[in-house]
Amino acid sequence: MTRCVIMVDAGYLYAAGGQLCCGTRSRADVELAPQTVLTRLQARVRLELDVPVLRAYWYDAARDGIRTAEQRTIAAMDDVKLRLGRLNGQNQQKGVDALIYRDMITLAQHGAVSDVVLISGDEDLHEGVRSVQDYGVRVTLVGIEAVSGHNQSEELVYEADRLWTFGKAELAAAFTRRTPNTPELSPEEVAVIAHAARAAAVAFATSWKAEAGETELQELMADRPRIPRPIDVELITAVEQDIGRTLHDQKDLKKELRAAWWGVMGGGAVLLAARSTLTVSAETESQ
Repeated sequence: MTRCVIMVDAGYLYAAGGQLCCGTRSRADVELAPQTVLTRLQARVRLELDVPVLRAYWYDAARDGIRTAEQRTIAAMDDVKLRLGRLNGQNQQKGVDALIYRDMITLAQHGAVSDVVLISGDEDLHEGVRSVQDYGVRVTLVGIEAVSGHNQSEELVYEADRLWTFGKAELAAAFTRRTPNTPELSPEEVAVIAHAARAAAVAFATSWKAEAGETELQELMADRPRIPRPIDVELITAVEQDIGRTLHDQKDLKKELRAAWWGVMGGGAVLLAARSTLTVSAETESQ
């Protein structure tokens, strides 16, 4: 069967593409047009591999399995399958590599494809690439031009049959940097966004608490209502990613999110008494 599947590791795409096109690896600061990326990949497949594309697989992660608005849009696209791993309490993707590996092996074993076009940089995938090659599948690895150094595993690069690299000229149309200056919203829109943000903060805090060790929780509670800087950054970033908006200038809302955090952690009366002056370690409100 001569046909191809495209597999996109969204975490790599956001980080490497955001750095190249927008000067940031922060997903919360970048808007991505997935259809533009897929169209570029499909055109390259037709030109260089000369095989039809069966479908595209889009691999990402979600907290508690709940799709973001962007992920729902991707899931509804024609000939695109959304595969979701999970986000842990530290906002790290888990299980995404396993999903990619599983799909590559299954398609190869059933003789469903002759080619896999994989956009990723993760070394953990090189064994999967080797395995599908044993079934006669050709693997083309797609990389994004690195601003400096390398952004793909050497082992993964060496294992692939072909290597394509996309530069800024090819990807610039797909990436837009979010700016703090957003159109003025109605009170109703502000309320909806605030509600979604608080829900996202509760989800993040719940996940973090479930994975934290007893010592970590004790140290956290001993310093309340201050939130350690690294955790605070993860909290705000997770909420921004979930609601698809930057909170750069939303000082009051960020205080509410920290209050929601302590509501999950058990801040109780200590938090309520200090709510108006909630701070984080070495906090800078420029974030």
